[in-house]
Amino acid sequence: MVLSTTAIPFLLHAIIETPAALSFIIRPSSQLSPLHPDAALILQSFGGLLLASNLIAIIFIRRPFDDVARHVAAALAFWHMWPCYRAFVRLQRMTESNPESNTEGDGNESTSPPGTLGGPLVHLAVHLLLFFMFASSYFLGFN
Repeated sequence: MVLSTTAIPFLLHAIIETPAALSFIIRPSSQLSPLHPDAALILQSFGGLLLASNLIAIIFIRRPFDDVARHVAAALAFWHMWPCYRAFVRLQRMTESNPESNTEGDGNESTSPPGTLGGPLVHLAVHLLLFFMFASSYFLGFN
């Protein structure tokens, strides 16, 4: 099976979001610390949603790129804006709290550990890449 250019973002989404989803499900404390039990349930539910998005992406890897696939690409581009926003805010907090430190926040709020799956700079780069790939598939994709 030859993978079309428009299928690549769907494949990368499934590959990249699987470890993140499993992290949210298996170790929610790696995402938020300190972790309240209710927050753990929300993070685990979020991990389940990520896995569902992976299953949807896998479906669209295997089917022809049509108008429905274009719209799913747009939806996934929209999704990837939010992790970009989260990473950007985390980077800002790191800079504001202590420009020479790898810690996050100002000590008054819950934050995730800086090295979780690469930290905020890696998250920003990866999700920006996926955003632009999905947006390109939406705007430039063809059968």
